[in-house]
Amino acid sequence: MRNSISSARALVKQSAEGKHVAASIGGFATCFLTLPCIDQNVPVKSVQVENEGEWLLAAKMCADLVEDDDLVVHNKTSARDIISQSLSVWASKHCADIRVLDKFALIASLDRDAFGLDLDGESEKKYLYIGFQSQQTTPHINIKAKVEMLELKHPGLGRTAVSIAELASYRTFTAFTPQVAFHLASNLYWCGAENDEDFLEEIKLLEDEGELDENRLLPSQFLASFPTYILHGNVLERDALQRIATGTEASGETAQVILSIMDLIDINAGFDFLQQDSDSVFFSCYIGTGDDMLGRVLDDFYESTSGGDYTDMYGVAGVQLNKKAFQKWKAEMENGFALYTQLDRLMRCIGDVQ
Repeated sequence: MRNSISSARALVKQSAEGKHVAASIGGFATCFLTLPCIDQNVPVKSVQVENEGEWLLAAKMCADLVEDDDLVVHNKTSARDIISQSLSVWASKHCADIRVLDKFALIASLDRDAFGLDLDGESEKKYLYIGFQSQQTTPHINIKAKVEMLELKHPGLGRTAVSIAELASYRTFTAFTPQVAFHLASNLYWCGAENDEDFLEEIKLLEDEGELDENRLLPSQFLASFPTYILHGNVLERDALQRIATGTEASGETAQVILSIMDLIDINAGFDFLQQDSDSVFFSCYIGTGDDMLGRVLDDFYESTSGGDYTDMYGVAGVQLNKKAFQKWKAEMENGFALYTQLDRLMRCIGDVQ
């Protein structure tokens, strides 16, 4: 029997009044299909089974994320089932055009400890915590050919595309870019240094002799493995991008997407996540040129995380369980979904998935 969202709200109301609605008391919710197709669902799991009243309040808020006929409700539908379906349908619709970036699951909980959040003190306000979990479908994207073509046709456009892609990923789910790899390499190999001179000074303090191991990677070697415009150079101004965007060729589409991302950044689009005790170990994509040092750094980074305090969560959002706060969070998240969608589109403009 298929009922509309009004039926879902009625079930929530009935349970709040003490009428029977079957409670979900174990395991995870059952929406386990994945992005990006619109007829599939973002997988949603829910944890913690206590505090039935708060689950009912959260279900009421989540039901407002979707339209009539988006939910399948039966007489044994629980509050957690409504949350699961609502979040799944809502996120899937807004991320339906994502084709290459990493997929993600949503995990809902009333307990912040379920995610190891680094928060001070206890809050009297009630929150629903929603974790964004990597599904480990991270693609390798080779940007060399397309970015070189963009630079050849419009000097600075390739650099601008790479730069804006990095910025968009920092606001959503971080991509493993040459800049990110350089930062990690600084800690993995160079004692925090970012150039050969500073590293040599560190080596003198750490070793009896100032000789370098022949197999040791230097900052200059890492940087030299990339074309200059991948890591350095000025980005184009908006007026220059607008002129390029009028064209019908690939560079015109790329400029259009860059402008769309800039517009979203101007309204502060992105995901606002809480502080976690552990760092995320996964990335939305790996961006390189195919003949660079990215793979070496990536391998060594993952080897360094073995047994460490890392998480597969991109981040955890906390939304207060009142209508005004929930609607504000909804609008902010939808802007973030739009930014992640445009980042996916930009990745297809500037790279080839391998």
